[in-house]
Amino acid sequence: MKHRIGLSLFSALAIAGAGPAAAQTGPPLAALLEADYLLSVGEVVDAARWRESASVVGAAADTMVTERSQTQFDLLYVPRVVAGRTLVPGDMLQFFRLDRRIDDPTTREPLGTLLLPTGVGRVDSLAGETAAVRVTLAFHPILLGDYVRLVGEANGSPPGAGEGVGSATGTVVAFQEEKAIHPPFDKLFLRPAAGGRVAPGQVVELYRPGPVRDGVRLPDLILGKAMVVRAGGVAGAVSFELEQADLAPGDLYRALPPDPGS
Repeated sequence: MKHRIGLSLFSALAIAGAGPAAAQTGPPLAALLEADYLLSVGEVVDAARWRESASVVGAAADTMVTERSQTQFDLLYVPRVVAGRTLVPGDMLQFFRLDRRIDDPTTREPLGTLLLPTGVGRVDSLAGETAAVRVTLAFHPILLGDYVRLVGEANGSPPGAGEGVGSATGTVVAFQEEKAIHPPFDKLFLRPAAGGRVAPGQVVELYRPGPVRDGVRLPDLILGKAMVVRAGGVAGAVSFELEQADLAPGDLYRALPPDPGS
């Protein structure tokens, strides 16, 4: 069954104001490059870099931080100093945890650890050695011990788009959420082949090589499309216009040619 783009927040933003005959002049789903959305997209990182990061030390509620307690508008406490800088009211912070190791599904080479964003908040006030942070976006329950970092160029601002469209190919190495069925707008991670690269805003085609029957290779199985939202050695992307829902690590991708109308 073909899964078309639903009327979610992000798809609605992406198609707002565009009629069926509108020519594509930029990324097909520009809303996915907005800063708020990018803060929900994980990264494959060197875990050692983040293990000494500041973390959530408490909550305004009397109860312990649980799977049900810390969501949007809740008040959390973090150290007053994050990454060597004293926080001030209005600073934006991202909460995250180091979730699981990511290996290349083909070579079994370790690629890093999934940095899973759990939410975003703004510093509300300072008291002693802590800062009170009001949660403004919650992607997952924010737990005691979740790490925290200041939002800046590296994780919150939309990267530049438009470069790198070409002959990039590679492998889907992981999904942000492990599941058997992946609907549109699931987040996935791409590893470019040697010499390849992808850029934010670039659309790639997801596929599996066709089987060989009687010495003849049959056509590839087209799985759908994804748009790159973060570049890197392991790039972040978001799926859309899926033909198949059983996407899996080890599936392949290739760059699509630029839209002739763009």
